Amino acid sequence: MTPTATDPPTTLPPAHRPGTDPLRTPQGQRIAEALGPVRPPGPGEGTSRNHQTHHELARLARVLPPARELLGDRDWAAALSACTALADPALYMTVVNHYVLCLGSVVASADEQQLCTADLARVVDDLESGHRKGVFLVTEIGDANSHLALRTTAEFDPQRREFVLRTPDPGAAKFSSVGTPGRPQSAVVCARLMVGGACCGVHPFLVDLCDERRTAPGVAISSPLGVEALPLEYALVRFDGARLPYDRWLRGAAGIDPDGVYHDPVGDPARALKRTLDVGRLLWATVPSAAAATARASAVAALRHSQYRRSHGRLAPQAPVLAYSTQQRAVLGALAEAYALSCAATTALDIWQRSEAARSGPAAEDPPTTETAFSPWAGVDRRLSAFKAVAVDGAARVTAECRRRCGLAGYLTVNRLSGYAGFTDAFGAAGGDNRLILLDAGRALADEGDAPAGADGTSTPADTDDPSWWLWAVSTLERRLTARLRAAIDERRQQGLDGMDLWNPLLERARQLGEVHTLRLAAQSVADAVSAARNPDPAHVALAALHGTTQALRLAGPLQWTGVLSAETAASLEAAADRQCARLAPYLDELAVGLAPPEPLSLTPLAAPDYAAALHSTRTWPAGGRS
Repeated sequence: MTPTATDPPTTLPPAHRPGTDPLRTPQGQRIAEALGPVRPPGPGEGTSRNHQTHHELARLARVLPPARELLGDRDWAAALSACTALADPALYMTVVNHYVLCLGSVVASADEQQLCTADLARVVDDLESGHRKGVFLVTEIGDANSHLALRTTAEFDPQRREFVLRTPDPGAAKFSSVGTPGRPQSAVVCARLMVGGACCGVHPFLVDLCDERRTAPGVAISSPLGVEALPLEYALVRFDGARLPYDRWLRGAAGIDPDGVYHDPVGDPARALKRTLDVGRLLWATVPSAAAATARASAVAALRHSQYRRSHGRLAPQAPVLAYSTQQRAVLGALAEAYALSCAATTALDIWQRSEAARSGPAAEDPPTTETAFSPWAGVDRRLSAFKAVAVDGAARVTAECRRRCGLAGYLTVNRLSGYAGFTDAFGAAGGDNRLILLDAGRALADEGDAPAGADGTSTPADTDDPSWWLWAVSTLERRLTARLRAAIDERRQQGLDGMDLWNPLLERARQLGEVHTLRLAAQSVADAVSAARNPDPAHVALAALHGTTQALRLAGPLQWTGVLSAETAASLEAAADRQCARLAPYLDELAVGLAPPEPLSLTPLAAPDYAAALHSTRTWPAGGRS
């Protein structure tokens, strides 16, 4: 295999022609033009970065449609996520808070009568224009799984028909990317609604935190906290008697009548938390688009860098780095996983779109939910939370491998890979912790037996070069892990064990099953994308095969001890990966063009033919300091 950097072809691979990749839709192009080139943040820029992202929010607001249209349109929502994550992951976190969670809660839960009140209409207008920044306050710092036991309260005052927000102790302080006063900020605060001394569940409230000069009465914002992964200004927020008008309660169909009696036709207070967190469904539907975009950008940058960069090792002086088989396996394996994540991102959007149509149709129905032991987010929509987990975990593997394979250059902020790694670090926990999502997925599979039908008993595809081979292997692995975990649960239940005593020794097995489940979802997405093509692109077929082999190598142990693969087949995977890399060689430039993001969104010296010159051009030099 002798990779070269030739002139790019005039056509793009089918899966990335305009109209399919969120970055290349008309919506993506408008967002990219509005953002313009965004430089990566430098060290210690948390506070200044907050101010910059405020300005970027205002620029975005000039091209984005009203919130209800934006958050109900898959093309707009996916393009906004992918473009902002590529341009600046810290901006993406700001956009998630502002649009998806804050304005999303207003759109989902405020009725038309509320939105017509002068007070709420003013705040929503300020949020939509970007003049006011919005955040989402749910996490409390004192306890793990705080969503399941929130202690911030919103007590109804029947005399004034207002709500009084209180933080009972320091452990109940909220945390988010809240800046100090200097620009108006409002938050959707998740709090326990108290009516007549009774808890009516967790509900969202729209609360003004501060204006240009000071915090609002009853609101306290701490001095800034830093988070290296996503350099913004973060803070703790506490409430001490902050008062809210009745219509700042984003109540949906619930209400409190003139006699002070709470009523909610949707269900009992235990369901209120799920309804409040339902805003996360669009987040999980679009995080995969953001993760896939950063994974593609990372993989293409590492590929180009490896093609252009010369090595002076004694085996082959002056050879491109990509000539080495170890580099090929790592970089092309990352490219294959980025392709698979793009397929999974499309599936996540399809699932969300179908579920939205089902909810708004004449026979409206909510997406399937389940009781969860670990993550309340997973209980809202298990399918979409699983796609969020597989996309972020996969993008984390891609960016980590690409950084390592680019050496020092991979760790320079200007080359963006560190920013993308920070994105995956942050969103491994944000928007529902991935480990908890996997635990709940594995637990549900074992309890309900919801494994892929027919995985065992189907014929094995001829060889690992068949794009459907990995789907067969991971589906069979999922079924067998499910059966093993269910048998262990039954045995322990027969011993009279329940709850923590039953599950604690089995948690790692449940997590592993949850992970394999998400990998099966991604494998299904890849197989569907390849089979849907009337004339499958040979490059995509080769990518799909390499993705499967790379994942099988990673899971070679479980695949063997469950009997899915023989030792002989597992030993052949190394040669299969080398063979598949060789088959990709003629298509590398085509794939790099098709998978690369539009330049303004992800300018990086790393992909330049002359890396040294490109890096120099990003620096300023003192007079006389550069010859």
